[in-house]
Amino acid sequence: MATRQALLERSHDNARPQPAPQPERAPRPDLGVLDRRHLAARAKRRQARLLQILAAGSVAGALLLVALGHAFVASEQVRADAIQSEVAQALLAQQDYQLQKAELMAPTRILAIAETRLHMVVPAGITYLSPVSTGETVAQAHRVSRGRTQKP
Repeated sequence: MATRQALLERSHDNARPQPAPQPERAPRPDLGVLDRRHLAARAKRRQARLLQILAAGSVAGALLLVALGHAFVASEQVRADAIQSEVAQALLAQQDYQLQKAELMAPTRILAIAETRLHMVVPAGITYLSPVSTGETVAQAHRVSRGRTQKP
């Protein structure tokens, strides 16, 4: 029965809440009053850190601007190449048109069309007429007639 009594005592011990184990506390640093030298050094470090951040930001901004400029130049070069190829194609087309025009204006072609399509014949001889003075032109006659009617 002693064992039963021991079991009962153990169960009563387990029924009681156990206190939570306390976490180990880190040793607290020794605190002290800072003098002006330490405060000035801290301010200088803060200013130096700010200056480093501003310098890094300036460098990053400059690199971004350079990259944007390079992208712009590359896109404009692509556009210029496209325009240049269009100009080369237009020049080739113009040369073809000039060649066609020269072929269409060839005297032998015009003579052949006149003889075949229009049924024209080459004259046996050419007679040139000398210019004859026919008198006043219509404009001169009109001025003369106006001048007579306007004068009383």
